[in-house]
This record gives sequence, structure tokens and C-alpha cells, in this order.
Amino acid sequence: MVLSQSELTDELSRLNGWEEVNGEIQKTYRLETFPEAIQFVHLVADLAESLDHHPSILIEYRNVTLTVSTHDEGGITEKDITLAKGCEELV
Repeated sequence: MVLSQSELTDELSRLNGWEEVNGEIQKTYRLETFPEAIQFVHLVADLAESLDHHPSILIEYRNVTLTVSTHDEGGITEKDITLAKGCEELV
């Protein structure tokens, strides 16, 4: 089920740096080195596989941008929040 705007606002207030962008949630992580960025992406991939919920990932040198929504639900759901929380635990 798609989160209401108030539910989404509440959830994002507890997620450092995550924001709503065009109906998805997004965050850019800035790692110290390119190899650290790639290692982080591998960790995100493992987490995403375990949750069966996959983000869009953009790698720009040391910056990794994750963008998440639940396409089959047509918006942002608890699945997206769970993935975002898991990513926060990885750094």
C-alpha cells in the first residue's frame, strides 16, 4: 500500500538525508574512495536481493545515489522505507 503524504513525511524525518524526489525516495551517499563506493554498492545489492526489492543505483566516482519506489504499487511504500533503513545500517 502506498504511504500517505503524512506517513511518508514522518518516515523521512527519521531517515538522515533521504528525500522525496518525483514520487520516489532518494539519497546520495558520499564515500571516501571509489573502491569504498563500489563496496557499498555490493552491500546494497546483497540487501536488495534479501528483501527482493531493488533500487536504482547511480555511481559517480565516490558518490552513490539510491532511488527507490515500489513500481507495481505506483508509489512509495513500506518496502522502500525498509530498504532505505537497511542502507543506512550499511554505512
